[in-house]
Parts: sequence; structure tokens; C-alpha cells
Amino acid sequence: MTDAAAVKSNAKGEHPLNRRLFIADNLDLLGRLDNESIDLICIDPPFKKRKTFVGRIKPPLTDAELRAELAMLAGWGIITPQQAVAAGINWPANAGEARFKDAWSYQDDVHEDWVKRIESQHEGLHRVIEAAKVTAGNDTAAYLCYMAVRLLEMHRVLKPTGSLYLHCDGDANSYLRLAMDAIFGDGNRRNEIAWKRTNAPTASDYQFGRVHDTILAYAKSELVKQNPVYIPYSPEYIKQNFRHSDARGKFQSSPLTAQGIRNGHSGRPWRGIEVTPRNLHWVSPGAIPAEVALPANYDGMTSQEKLDWLDENGLIYWPQRGTMPRFKHYLSTSPGTRVSDFMTDIAGLQGASGERTGYPTQKPVALAERIIKAGSNPGDVVLDCFAGCAYVPVAAERNGRQWIACDISPRALTVLRRQFGKFRYAVDGEQPGEQPALLADANVITIGPGNLPQRSDEDPEPRIAMKRPEPEAYKTPASIIPEPEMLRMLLELSGYQAWCCGFANRRPDGAIIETTRNFHLDHLNPKSKKGTSNQIINRAPMCPTHNIRKNNRRVHLVEYRQEIADGEEMMVDSVSDLINLTWAGDQALEIYARERARQGI
Repeated sequence: MTDAAAVKSNAKGEHPLNRRLFIADNLDLLGRLDNESIDLICIDPPFKKRKTFVGRIKPPLTDAELRAELAMLAGWGIITPQQAVAAGINWPANAGEARFKDAWSYQDDVHEDWVKRIESQHEGLHRVIEAAKVTAGNDTAAYLCYMAVRLLEMHRVLKPTGSLYLHCDGDANSYLRLAMDAIFGDGNRRNEIAWKRTNAPTASDYQFGRVHDTILAYAKSELVKQNPVYIPYSPEYIKQNFRHSDARGKFQSSPLTAQGIRNGHSGRPWRGIEVTPRNLHWVSPGAIPAEVALPANYDGMTSQEKLDWLDENGLIYWPQRGTMPRFKHYLSTSPGTRVSDFMTDIAGLQGASGERTGYPTQKPVALAERIIKAGSNPGDVVLDCFAGCAYVPVAAERNGRQWIACDISPRALTVLRRQFGKFRYAVDGEQPGEQPALLADANVITIGPGNLPQRSDEDPEPRIAMKRPEPEAYKTPASIIPEPEMLRMLLELSGYQAWCCGFANRRPDGAIIETTRNFHLDHLNPKSKKGTSNQIINRAPMCPTHNIRKNNRRVHLVEYRQEIADGEEMMVDSVSDLINLTWAGDQALEIYARERARQGI
């Protein structure tokens, strides 16, 4: 069920901070971690909810637990709330509560040097924060600045194969995503995962019920680890798809042919069955049941020899003899359904749950386990620097990963101690109950803000994560005169006749009807110069027939007129009877100049 033994066998490669819980400002800790030393970061930070969350610890803290918190602080030289603030951590004010503030302002939460660092070293990130000010206000920008300096450090400490999973919701999702795009690069965004956290949406008359949170997944590079994770098939899926059975159990079938180039025997008939159509060939099947041993020469067999062997061992399903055979996929050997980015199978913590701590916004251990299995391997190092309810350290320990945790509140130690006690792990050398169920040497050590680790390397050169945009090249640059008005003005110059062939809307007696109907606007010169491609000085009224025929041909109207005349398609006697383009251009230039002056351009 777990990979815990793998850590033990990997003792020589143990991270020096494995199983350390730091009570400190996580930015201080992140700054003390070495470059590229972490395999996976899984965090559940504040969501920008504009309020303070207060949870009732369940069961209530005992006097002994509260004394242990205060004694721990005293051991670090922190004996008053003022000293806790000076050390950058919270003071355990109320014995029955776990609380954290999720309301943000520049004055209370943002240091000026954070802003200067971002502005000088990460222009793209700075622009994202400035955009947040304009679109959502200073409180959102302050929250984003708080997160941004920490995300920069998280990016630094991740290995090239590492990834970051950040839990959020709709209030901050879009801003965090832009910030992470600026830091990690848009190409390293791997997923936006929707996790259905509840079946009881909040009732509202002005919006759909909110039932899901979001997990943003980013990779450090294209070398990222990503393991497939499966969930069991649903009873409905099994009933619908595993409809056949034999002595080995239920199975579904799949084709033994696939599209591709035929190679040697792969396209030859087998047992009189032709591979049709010609772009198909015989292929080797998927998983072979474990109880069926492959012959030593299996890889050297021809396609037909493999099919013979499979059929002899009962692994081919014949819907009807003489029809196309299929391969049997047994339910017992199928891994299940591969997990998608829409997760509905992990329940939240509503109602009674053995995991509930009373900590506000707590997430289930199963959710962290899924992320850890997908983004890391046994023995890898997992970091949670918003450790709160301890669900990530518990999940890491249960699955054989090393871990480092950090939280700003001493209460996190009490919550972690309780959670680990459920699995009989030691905390600070104190082991509740019997020997640990998973590891005999598991021992969590808590470290205060004055004893953070020392770096063994230096910061890399500041990385400018700013894509320099190319100059805009619009498909249809805007004109200063609306096109319907422009068409009317140009038709007035020609007496409401098309400039290509002389077409006009006429009454039965031949009189011209002064209307813009049945005319199109096109360009005099397709290779426009000086940015005037859509301005009135480069436009011409055309009849629909010749405009459609011209389409996107790069031909000047002067040349096109002659083509029309040569084709005997003129509505007037000759090209010379059409509007003089030089004169029309001068008139259009005057109209253009007057409009620019009117608009103050």
C-alpha cells in the first residue's frame, strides 16, 4: 500500500532536513534552502478570501498540549506575543483555536524590498501585479506580491525534474496563474486541476453553486517527473465494458490491428484473415496476465507466430470464427482509469471524518497522496511551506517520501503531532503508543525561526522572466473613418459607380440610384505603405462580382481594371470612363486630413 520502506533503503541519500517541521515565516525558510534541492512542492496557501479563518480544534487542546506549545516557544527565547511578532510567527492566543488571516494590504503584509526585487529582476511578474491593481485593487495586488516572492524562491529550490502544485479557488486562480506563467514560463504549466470538494454548493440567487477548488500544476522544466495514477473502474464501467468472461475472469477486448506502416510480416494474412484496409497492420497486444509466462523467444517471433501463441494460451477473443480477432484485457490486470484533471472521486471532509482536526480549510490526505504519487518517486523530497493541517507531511510519510514542512503558527505542531499520532509516528522524540506502524525510526523534529538551516550555495543570477513582445501586426488595422461612412464618401466621388468596372444601381430608365447597397470596400494597393492600408486614401468601392473574384490577390486596382476590360466585363465603354484614380486619391487625402484634424490626431 505504501512505499515507506524505500526511504529506509535510501538512507545514504537522506536529505539533511528530512522530517523537519519549521515554525517560521516560510519566506525565511525558502531563502535558506539550496538551489534545486526539492523534488516536489505541494502547498495550500491562503486563497485571498478577505477574512480571518478561525477553526475550533477537535478535540479541544488539553492543558498539556498548550503548555507544550508555550514551552517550545520559550525554548526559542519567545515568551511574549511581541517577541513572536518580531520573530515572524504567530502567538498561540487561544487554546481552542487554529486561525489565520486571509486579508491583505501593502501596509500590513508587503515589504518594500519585495516590490523592488520583483520590479528590478522580474519585469513580467511586476506587470502582472500592476495589472492586478488596475483590475482588482490594491488588496489583490498585495496578496499577489506576498505570493510572488515566495513562488520565486520555490522555483529556485525545485530540481529540474520537479513540479509545484498550488491549491486555490476562483478568487485568486487567474492572478496566481498569470504570476506563475511569468515565473515558470507558460510552456511549463502542466495542468489546471478541478477538485470537487463538496456536494453541497452554497445557495445563491446570482451565481451557480461553487463546489470545486483548483490546483495549478507547474513544472520546473520539460524534464519533469510525471507518473501515471489510476483509480478503480466504476461498477457502471465494469458492467458496460467487461461484458465477457472466461476461466481467468471478466475481460474486455481491443483490436489486434492498428494504423501505421506495414513492416515484414505485420501486414501478411493470419489464418486466412487479411488486414484491411491497407493502412492497418497486426500489432502486439497490451498486458499479458502474470500467470501466463512469455516464451523466451517472444520478441523474435513474427506477428503471425505471436498471434498463434496468444491464441493457444486463450488470450484472443473471437467474436465469431472467420471475423477479426481481438485481444482480451482482463479486469484483474487492468490498472483502472487514468486520473484526469477533473477529480470527483476524493471526498472533502464534510461530516464525520477521522482526519478532521478543526483546522480551517483542511484538505484530505488522499488528495495530497494523489499529487505526491503523480509528481515524485519513493525517496524524493516533498516540501509543504504552508503546512497548517499537516495533510502533506502525513501523505508523504505514508508513501515513502522524505518531507520538509513549514508553518507560521506553533499550533501546526500540535495538529501535526495529533495527525502523526494516528499513524504512531514520533514527534520531537516523543512517540505516542506503540512502535510506529510504518517506520521504526520516524522522528519529526520541530525547529524555530532562530535555527533555520544555512545555505551551502549562492543564489543564481537573477532571471528576467519577461517575454519581449513582437510589434503588433494587425490583420485589419483600424481606420479613423467607419467603413460604412467611408464607402458613402468614396461613392459620392464617382457618382455611385464601382471603381472597378462602372457598375451602379440603376432604375429601369437607367438613372443611377444613390445607395451603398451592392458595393464592397477593397484596397487600391494591397501592399499598403506607412500604415494606411485601411484608411480612406487606400480604399475603393467595388462591385461584389469583381471584389470576390479578386479575393486576396496582390494586384493594384489599376492592373485589375485592365484585366476586367480585357475580359470585356466593363459596365462602361472603357477604362477611361471610370473615375480618375489620381484625382480620387487627392480628394480622399483631403477627406483624411480633415478627419484627422477633427479628431485631434
